Amino acid sequence: MDKKSLRKSMIDKMKKFSYNSNKSDIDAYLADLLFDTEEYLNAHRIGIVLSMSHEVDTYSIIKQILDDGKQVFVPNTNYQEKSMTFKRLLNLQQIDKDEKGIYQVMGETELSNQLDLVVVPGVVFNQTGYRIGYGGGYFDKFLHQFNPTTLSLIYDFQLSDFEPESHDQPVSKLLVATTK
Repeated sequence: MDKKSLRKSMIDKMKKFSYNSNKSDIDAYLADLLFDTEEYLNAHRIGIVLSMSHEVDTYSIIKQILDDGKQVFVPNTNYQEKSMTFKRLLNLQQIDKDEKGIYQVMGETELSNQLDLVVVPGVVFNQTGYRIGYGGGYFDKFLHQFNPTTLSLIYDFQLSDFEPESHDQPVSKLLVATTK
């Protein structure tokens, strides 16, 4: 199956799973796994996405990161330049949707790509940490340029075999939850 077909098929599975009554428990389990990692414990400046409903819920994770006294940065995408930087999130009340319907930080806060840890989103992952995202290439470009410590929070059904392309950048660690 090609990347595009694999992406579409997996997004459909993720959307179907978002109606599962155990999703919030599984998301909490993944959050606990994250909070117990050395990568998290040693990080002060953490990059993480504002999740969509079919993804692992990051809002409770972000709240905990802030409660732990760490700094949260979320992607800030320039669609015209096809580039991404991270923007500091001070609290969950300062988010709103951009022109593509993706949540972002509103207001003037620090922009930075100097992060201790980035929790990388994705749709499909292979066992070696390569991922298929949503097709924009923003994270691969960022990871190639800045090479931060990375990990991803995923559901077991997101694992699949595929051949990475030359521009793909792997994540260092996968935290996987069983969904069955």
